[in-house]
Amino acid sequence: MMHQKEQLLQKLKHQNEQLNDYAHLVSHDLKSSLRNLSALLAWVKEDCSEKIGEESVGNLNLMEAKIEKMDQFLEDIINYSEIGATGLKTNTIDLNEMLNKIIGSINIPKNINVVVKGNLPILKADARKLQQVFQNLISNAVNFNDKEKGLVEVGVEEAEDFYTFSIKDNGQGIPKEYHQKIFNTFTTLGYQEKSTGMGLSIVKRVLDLFGGEIWLESEVLKGTTFYFTIPKK
Repeated sequence: MMHQKEQLLQKLKHQNEQLNDYAHLVSHDLKSSLRNLSALLAWVKEDCSEKIGEESVGNLNLMEAKIEKMDQFLEDIINYSEIGATGLKTNTIDLNEMLNKIIGSINIPKNINVVVKGNLPILKADARKLQQVFQNLISNAVNFNDKEKGLVEVGVEEAEDFYTFSIKDNGQGIPKEYHQKIFNTFTTLGYQEKSTGMGLSIVKRVLDLFGGEIWLESEVLKGTTFYFTIPKK
C-alpha cells in the first residue's frame, strides 16, 4: 500500500513538472508573438495616425493596452510556474536595499507616498522569490489606491523564530467575503483594469514554499493591511 502511494506521488510530481514546463514554454512563445504584434501596432500608429482619424487611433491605443495586459498575464504565468520548479536558494538579503530598488522600479503616482518604517532586517532567504512577494504587494497597494493623498507603509515586527511584515495602505479596501478568495489564481476584484489576478496567488505560493503565512485586515473605503511571516533561518 505504501509503495503504491509513493508511486502515485511520484507520478503526480512528474505530471506537475510537465504542466509547469508546458506553461513556461507556451507563455514564452506567446510573449514573442505579442512583442511582434505590439511593434506592428506602433508602426501603424506612427505611419497612419494622421490618415485614419482620432477614433481609429483610440482603438489602436485600446489594442495596445490589451496587449500590455496579456503580456503581463503571461509573465505572471511564467513566474507562477517557476516557483516550484527549482529549489530555494539561500541568499543574505539586506531588505533595506531590496525595498529601495523595488520602490524605485514601480511607477508610483505623485499623489502616493510609499514609506518604509524603521530599519528592515538582514535575513536569509531566496532573494528573487522574496522580491516577488514585496513587489506584488507594494504594487497592489499603489495601483488600487484611489485617495487624493495615497499612503503605503511597510513595516516589520520581530519574534523569536520569525519576522512579521506588514504592508498597509489607505486605499479602497477589500470586502470581507474576498479575504480568502483573492489568493486564488485568476481572482480579481475588478478595481484595476491591468490586474491579471495572478499577483497574490504568486505571493501565497512563495510564502508557502518559505513556510510562512499571509493574511489581511481591511475596511472598505478606508484601506488594507497585508501581513506575512518569514521564518528565521
